[in-house]
Amino acid sequence: MRAWLLRRTGGADALELTDLAAREPGPDEVAVRVEAIGINYAEVLSRKGLYGWAPERPYVPGMEAVGTIETVGAAVTRRMVGERVLCGMQHGAYAERVIIRESRALPAFTDFSLAENAAFGVNFTTAWVSLVEMARLRPTDRVAITAAAGGVGTAAVQIAVAHGCRVVALAGADDKLVRVGELGAEAMVNYRSPDFIEQFDAVVADGGLDVVLEVVGGDVYRACLERLSPFGRLVVAGYAGLDYRWWNPLSWWRAWRGAPRMDVTDAAVASIGVSATHIGYLLPDEERLEAVWGALTDFVRTHGLRPVVGRTYAFEDLPDAHAFMESRQSVGKLVVLTEHGRHATGNRGANP
Repeated sequence: MRAWLLRRTGGADALELTDLAAREPGPDEVAVRVEAIGINYAEVLSRKGLYGWAPERPYVPGMEAVGTIETVGAAVTRRMVGERVLCGMQHGAYAERVIIRESRALPAFTDFSLAENAAFGVNFTTAWVSLVEMARLRPTDRVAITAAAGGVGTAAVQIAVAHGCRVVALAGADDKLVRVGELGAEAMVNYRSPDFIEQFDAVVADGGLDVVLEVVGGDVYRACLERLSPFGRLVVAGYAGLDYRWWNPLSWWRAWRGAPRMDVTDAAVASIGVSATHIGYLLPDEERLEAVWGALTDFVRTHGLRPVVGRTYAFEDLPDAHAFMESRQSVGKLVVLTEHGRHATGNRGANP
């Protein structure tokens, strides 16, 4: 089978298309013919050597895919051959075939396109865990979402709006904010604008923020923290601003300075809470993840939510998706379609 292998850190050209031997599934595993792959910013950081959850190189990156089950192990009872499933994993999704435990192969949404299914798992679960499990979202909350035009951001905006919350969307470009506004955000702020702080203050002047989902770090994190109301909750679910070079000590200092942090005494004085989540570390807790997934998917179906897919790429062009994501121009989720995916039943394209 073909797969994208990462042997070294570097730019998008560090990803190497190669042929790997395909193994058969173990007793509690399923083999899935991959049709679409979701690209995550964490994988960009992994490629650059900046992601702690990445395994030792060489490895095949990729945390999520959708495809059709080809073979099941002898002990598999809940999945069957021919079933389309979402695949969640630490790595390995950048391939034409994956093998995963039965518990990590979840039924695909029948009313989603392949691209939408590939765009759902990581982003919506991260947004749900951050807002509902960690921040205990309430309909009366004013919620700020940073990097609101990205995959996690567009999921979070939809979840917060569906809860009845007032949403303040922060993004780094005005055209991105237009798309977020279509998802129901009440106010939009460009955090790369020279008057970012003035814009932000104008939006929250009548009471501050109750909840923040923060994934950028640096000045954006600090601005959100300073505008939390008493009893406000800020959840860190990423650090997109992380960027350093081993050969540049100044970049180390910038990365350290931009990392989200909180002093407990300051939190006590302000009566606010700061927490953090990384859904990857929850993967071994299958019972908890099953409960989270059930609540999330019920909510999504009840409210008619859908992932936002920005662009799709051919499998052979997967490094181009990495380069585009790293350019910070992308909106929503970037998805890669394999040859099977381009010809599969139910593939309605990127933007149904």
